[in-house]
Amino acid sequence: MRSVYTPVGILEIKGSFDEKKLSAELRGLELLHEIVGKSANWRLDTSSNRPFIRSNDGSPEIQIDIFKSIINKICRDNLHLSLQMSMRNVCVLTGHGVNDEIPSTDAMISIILLGNSGWPVSKTPDTLEEKSIGYFKETSEIDGLRDTNLGFEDFDNLEICKNYAIQGMFRESLIELGKLSRYLYVCKMLSVESIIQFISPVLGNIPDNLVARYLQSPEEEYDTVFLSSRVKDNHQVLPISA
Repeated sequence: MRSVYTPVGILEIKGSFDEKKLSAELRGLELLHEIVGKSANWRLDTSSNRPFIRSNDGSPEIQIDIFKSIINKICRDNLHLSLQMSMRNVCVLTGHGVNDEIPSTDAMISIILLGNSGWPVSKTPDTLEEKSIGYFKETSEIDGLRDTNLGFEDFDNLEICKNYAIQGMFRESLIELGKLSRYLYVCKMLSVESIIQFISPVLGNIPDNLVARYLQSPEEEYDTVFLSSRVKDNHQVLPISA
């Protein structure tokens, strides 16, 4: 067994391993320690026999077992981080594809930076969807999101609407925005006002005259509820289906 002194404690390694991989892990660990130490969203927990990184930004909590992740990589050819979300194991790979040259500490740094950036939906792994969506609900200024089941697929659909608008395909964008709005209302239990706030980053970039023209002959009659410039009463109940 070999004992290695690190900034977060003594790493004990049993069995054979690649010295180059260990050196890469230790270099990454220096940077990881520095980044975590400067972050308000993470803390280093050395109260047990192994060091852990824990999130400070609300539920669900993320916990990373630093030494187990390193051992997995250099001794066991296991490309997974030892990461838990609300005490449940979560699959997060340390390499891009099958690249086993990337240190596990590099992957840990990526997770830390994701948290520091607010768990952006477009960058967060699907296995951490609950964390990303939970953080969005907690920090968003959109009313009434906490009790909804908003998910990654809803942001993907909003991105489709955005791409149509970027390409100048404004009618297609409005049709998809209407479809998404009806789905969010019927299936995700968002209020009309919340939906209008959710789609506003895309809708706001479509010229008003083109929105007005579309609403004169919308794909679905209830598109006018979500796509008109006036925010509707969020307590109304609409007789629509997705």
